[in-house]
Amino acid sequence: MSRYALIRWAGLAGLVSGLLIIAGAAAMTFAPPAISGALFVTGHILLFFLLTGVYTAYYSHTGILGLLGYALTIVGNSLFVTFQLTVSFLISGIEGTWVLGAADLASPIFPAAIPIAGVVFGLGLLLIAIAITRIRAPNAWAGWLMFVGMALNVVLSYLPGELPEGTFAIPPLLFGLGAAGFGWGLRRN
Repeated sequence: MSRYALIRWAGLAGLVSGLLIIAGAAAMTFAPPAISGALFVTGHILLFFLLTGVYTAYYSHTGILGLLGYALTIVGNSLFVTFQLTVSFLISGIEGTWVLGAADLASPIFPAAIPIAGVVFGLGLLLIAIAITRIRAPNAWAGWLMFVGMALNVVLSYLPGELPEGTFAIPPLLFGLGAAGFGWGLRRN
């Protein structure tokens, strides 16, 4: 496979990844957690291909900053997929009903690693966004949108008080729009 073909296929994976993450964000409010979790996990698995395509498209220009951002983002995404699988699918069906305290079930398994995963993932996205902005890539806005979505996800989880129900759907929506934007940009070029 040529580099050009890899980048185009990664763009398609990014489009699908972004759409699945957006669908997962929409499903958070009305579907069982396993449905939105399956959409998020599938979207984040396809995100590995998108990130590889983005790095392949810009690796010669982004230098060590791009490499470090790519490595941190891959590690952070891996941790994010692991925790999402744990939170979504540790929820067991008991006589056809869903147990709602999934985060409570997952938190003793990974007590301090869940916020660290968000920080590592967000830091990697920040480095990628900075690196591609420095080279004036046409789809740098997508990297910033993904970073804002991940950073907002980390920040919202630590806000005190009760937030409105749809608030937690905003970060994955922004993240999914950024992933789809990256995918569109790679697919067009």
